[in-house]
Amino acid sequence: MAGIGEGTHKKRKLPEAAEIEIDVSAPEPPSKKALRKAKKNTSETTSEPATEQTTDAPANAQEAPAKRSDYGVWIGNLPFSVNKDDIRRFFTSNCSFAETTITRIHMPKGAEKFGKAQNKGFAYVDFSTERAAKEALGLSEQLVSGRRVLIKDAKSFVGRPEKSQQDGQHAGTNTSSGHPPSRRIFVGNLGFDTTKEAIEEHFAQCGTVAHVHVATFQDTGKCKGYAWVQFEDIAAAEAAVRGFMMVNEDEEDEEDSASEAEERKKPKKPRQRRVWVNQLLGRRMRMEFAEDASTRYKKRFGKEKDAKGNDFGEVSGADNSAGRQQGRPAKPRKPEYSRYDEGTVQKLSGAIVEGQGKKTTFD
Repeated sequence: MAGIGEGTHKKRKLPEAAEIEIDVSAPEPPSKKALRKAKKNTSETTSEPATEQTTDAPANAQEAPAKRSDYGVWIGNLPFSVNKDDIRRFFTSNCSFAETTITRIHMPKGAEKFGKAQNKGFAYVDFSTERAAKEALGLSEQLVSGRRVLIKDAKSFVGRPEKSQQDGQHAGTNTSSGHPPSRRIFVGNLGFDTTKEAIEEHFAQCGTVAHVHVATFQDTGKCKGYAWVQFEDIAAAEAAVRGFMMVNEDEEDEEDSASEAEERKKPKKPRQRRVWVNQLLGRRMRMEFAEDASTRYKKRFGKEKDAKGNDFGEVSGADNSAGRQQGRPAKPRKPEYSRYDEGTVQKLSGAIVEGQGKKTTFD
C-alpha cells in the first residue's frame, strides 16, 4: 500500500512567468503621509486666497491687513450657519459707514455638521475708525438670522471672574460646597473596600491627621463611599482639598567639598515637586471643606454640644441637687430627641419593660 501511494503522488508544477525586474536607481515612491500633506497644501493654496478676498478683504482692495485694528467689537449669540459675508452685510446695511471701513472679520470655525462648515457662535470685527466701532455697538440685541446678537467692545472683559477668585478656586480655598476653610474635610467617591487606616495613611502626606470618620453599612461594616477627615492644621486641610502639595527636593550631597558647601550656604530658591493626593486605591476622590461638627450636630438633632460633649440645656443631677440645697428650684431637663418612638426603642435595646396594661380574662 505504501508503494502504491508513493507512485500515485505527483508534485504540481508552477506555471512559468516572467521575472520581475526592479530598477534600483528609481526614486523612492512617496508615502501615504507625504501624499496627504501634499494634497492638503494644494487645497489650501487654491481655496484660501479666494475666500479671504471675498470675505475679509473689501471688494475693491487686493490685499487686506492681517493685524488687528484698535477699534473692534465682539459679536456673540450668532447662528452656527452664519458666515463672514452675512456679518459684513449685517453691519453695512444697518450702519452709515462704507464696506471698506470693515478691515477684518475673524470667525473661529467649529465642527462640521451634515458636511457643512459651522462657526462657534461668535466673531471679532475690526473697523478703521472709532466712530464706526461705536455705531456697531449700537446694533446690539438686533436680529441676525432670527437670533438676537450681543455686541461688546473687543477689549472689554466685563463679566469675567476676577483673577483672585480663579486662583482661590484652584488653590482650594473656595469650593463648590460653600463652606469656609476649616481643619475638617469631606472625602467622597471612595471605594467600598476603603478602610479607616488606608485613609489616615494616605492623607498623612498632607499633615497630621487628628481623626477619621468613615461612614459604613450596618450589616457589612464596609465603607459607604464617603468619610470625614480632620487635620490638626488648616494648611494640611487646604492641601488635601487642592489635591496636591508641593514638596522641596533635597539635592544636598554629603561628600561635597568644603568650597561647594560654602557656596551652598547662599540662599537659593529650593526646587519643588508636586505630590498628588487626589487618588486612593485607583479612584479619584472628591474633597471639599466640611461643615463644622457642632453645626452639623445641631442641624441633625436640633441641639448643640459644648466643648465637653454635653448638650446645651441639659443639666446634670449634681447641679440640680446643689440648686436644691441652696433653695433654688430644680431646672427641668431638656427632653432628648429620638427618631424612634418608645416602643421601637424598647425593641432595639432589648430591655425588659414592666407591663403597664390591664389583664384581660375570658370566662
